[in-house]
Amino acid sequence: MRFFCYVLILASLGGMDFPAYADSNGVSKKILRVAVSTRTQGLGNPYRTVPIGVINPNHVLYDALTSVGDGGTVLPALAASWKVIDKLTWLFELKPDIKFSNGEAFSAKTVHDVITYLQSKDAAGYLISSEISTIESVEIVDELIIKIKTKTPDAILPKRLSLVFMIPMDYWNTVGVDEFNMNPSGSGPFKLMDWGLTKGTYVFERNDTSWRKSLYFDEIHFTPIADVVSRTQALISDQIDLSSNLSLDLLDTLSEEGFETIARTTYSVGAWAFKQIDSSSPVADLRVRRALNMAIDRMTISSVILKGVAPPISQVATPNVFGHNPNIVLYPYDPEGASKLLKEAGYGDGLKLRAIVRSDPSVPESVLIYQIIAQNFAAIGVDVEMKAIPGSRWLGMYFSGDWEGADLLDTSFNNSSHGDAIRSIEIASCLKAGAFFCDKAMLPRIKDSNQEFNVALREEKLQQLVADLHYNPPALYLFPYFDTIGYSQRLAHITLDGPRLNLENISLRE
Repeated sequence: MRFFCYVLILASLGGMDFPAYADSNGVSKKILRVAVSTRTQGLGNPYRTVPIGVINPNHVLYDALTSVGDGGTVLPALAASWKVIDKLTWLFELKPDIKFSNGEAFSAKTVHDVITYLQSKDAAGYLISSEISTIESVEIVDELIIKIKTKTPDAILPKRLSLVFMIPMDYWNTVGVDEFNMNPSGSGPFKLMDWGLTKGTYVFERNDTSWRKSLYFDEIHFTPIADVVSRTQALISDQIDLSSNLSLDLLDTLSEEGFETIARTTYSVGAWAFKQIDSSSPVADLRVRRALNMAIDRMTISSVILKGVAPPISQVATPNVFGHNPNIVLYPYDPEGASKLLKEAGYGDGLKLRAIVRSDPSVPESVLIYQIIAQNFAAIGVDVEMKAIPGSRWLGMYFSGDWEGADLLDTSFNNSSHGDAIRSIEIASCLKAGAFFCDKAMLPRIKDSNQEFNVALREEKLQQLVADLHYNPPALYLFPYFDTIGYSQRLAHITLDGPRLNLENISLRE
């Protein structure tokens, strides 16, 4: 505490004026300084990965046709409205007068060209391409109306399209992918000024042609700071104004020192996936998977390590996700019952398991949770060997399904992109690339839920699938992921819309 107080005193001596500087013309510019854990993967390419995290630079560079808000609600973005013509045909009406930062106009042709490109062989390796796999054809009706036909009924197409950012395709085709990565163009409230590949901090400047303008700040400076303590120190010493992905202990420290803080659960469930499809692994046995779930003292972890912010969960959907099943009861903390199941499965003398965990986890408290899991497993005779690997290597394992002989993989059921349980249901199925769990009996029901346009009926079908994945667990269920945010009291209008913090709305407190 003494260190933090000392740093705070130093910050106060520096004054409380908000950072600004004069450009070459003598015009003062207001700067929002944001700490992030790492640099954006793929730089300006919006199709390589799903934009995750409450603060993600892609959310201020780009827009999709739709966005997902609280509770999985689909909101208009570049599309003003949409409707179902029949179960295979959608009509999207686009907003007028939208321009990209390079001056190119957004229109139905843009949508056509983006989707056509993502369906091509050139884009086959992009993660976002899988989001439009149900689309059969795209037809330009007029400049602001696009017709999309799907191969099969797809009730959540508007949610899937929230991940497909629109870009000026004429520019993309002219300069090529590599040049676009370095000099991207979008319709968001900010545009790239400098990726900061030599100095670290990357700079976005206000995009005055955007339809959702930043009303206060001229620039955002994103500074990658990998260490959670260093991010907190940077905030307290007034080097930055805003940071996410802070530990709960340090969030308490910030609150004590007068900073504003937010801690809230996200749409994602933290878990250790079981390699159920590997018949040689002990976790192929349902009794083992249930036993491991019964071995974990979730309530103690939640109350002591997670300070009650993230309550335990035993399903693939959090309460704020469409399709969450409120009737599912938590797996009990029952070491005796777990030991009995292991004995029935033929492991009365114990067993050894290998787990892959991330050396750079999304939740800073994960390392402590790993230790508790190992202790809980040991109490029922399970010896778990944990191997920590960086996120880049973890991604390869997750998508390829090659876990290098491990039985468990630290992962998440990420519903943040859709706010809809189907995302996690499909992850825990034979449909996933590099599948780790496969119950073929679920496939027709997954397809049926995706083709159900009656909202109430679709919710019931999702809840039943979620229940099935509780009783036949594809993973060791742990806790919802959570967002942690710390920021200066000088900032106002910190608004969260679904999984995003709207940086363009931030201003100074009056």
